[in-house]
Amino acid sequence: MFKKLLLGLLVILVCACKSQKTEYEEPDVESLRKDIQPTSVAIATATYRPFEFLINSSGTISSENELKISFQSSGYLESLSIKNGDRVNVGEVVGKLENTQQAFARQKAQVAYEKAYITFRDDSLGRLSNMNEAVMNTMTLKAGLRDAEINLREAQINLDNTIIKSPITGVIAEMKEKQGEAVSAGNELCVVYDDSNLELTAKILESDYKHLKMGLVADIYPLAFKDQSFEAYLKEVNPKVDENGMIELKLKLKETLGLLPGMNANAIIRVPQANNIIVPREALVIKSGRQVVFTYENGLAKWKYVEVGLDNGVDIEILSGLNDGDQVIVSENLQLAHDAQVSIATEIGNNN
Repeated sequence: MFKKLLLGLLVILVCACKSQKTEYEEPDVESLRKDIQPTSVAIATATYRPFEFLINSSGTISSENELKISFQSSGYLESLSIKNGDRVNVGEVVGKLENTQQAFARQKAQVAYEKAYITFRDDSLGRLSNMNEAVMNTMTLKAGLRDAEINLREAQINLDNTIIKSPITGVIAEMKEKQGEAVSAGNELCVVYDDSNLELTAKILESDYKHLKMGLVADIYPLAFKDQSFEAYLKEVNPKVDENGMIELKLKLKETLGLLPGMNANAIIRVPQANNIIVPREALVIKSGRQVVFTYENGLAKWKYVEVGLDNGVDIEILSGLNDGDQVIVSENLQLAHDAQVSIATEIGNNN
């Protein structure tokens, strides 16, 4: 009997427990949202403009006009009026070899010429008006006038070769000889280069060749100048691929102040493409295997699927999914979700 009563009580308790409803406290979503601090982000503005495909290269600066100044004869370097870094004008005398013998030979040749001329004049006296060309040639040969003229010209050339002149206007570099030294014909004294006409000789991958056309603008970054660039334009392409799959080109520098031949520099050639929406490369992220750009709208991050075009390593071309003027998030976007709260820390300017 007691067991039956106990069993009945257990059944009653179980039924009572089932009939009771469990009560849960609903969370206040708005309160939780207010407690979360917004993520600080950097933003940039999507702009509709020509996309610039960038071709990177490197090379060496040189002068378009650089010439060697060499000795035309052998002798003793009697005087030298230049040093490295001096500026000279075309035709300016920069040095002289000891030329006593050459000057004396020139005087002797002058005297011989004058004697031959007197002989020719005396032989042809009164006959010049009736003398034809054949007779004139015979008489000049007979008088020795033609030989004397050639010898005088040769003596003058030998004397002139002892005077060293600059062939162009420019800057002296690479001095190899000193005043007082004995030199030989053909030896190099120095070089002179035109510092107002400098160019960068560089190489690009053959895959970039299809983008080239004369006149393209390039930014030149010499290694000697931190954070300073010089503008140049494409002036020449060597129509041949070398054994390393590279093509050589020349970029003419528009400004040359402070630059020296031999300087190493990097070059970025800008190739304009079609107009499209352009955003910084950092704006693009991959979410769920798809390309996404977050836009900033009223304090919230908005997830936008996009179709991208060309990428130049700095900017990226957006073919669809964004509008001109959209503010895109370019930092902390890997951790963002749709409608996440964000605040603007920095606004990055666009390079148009």
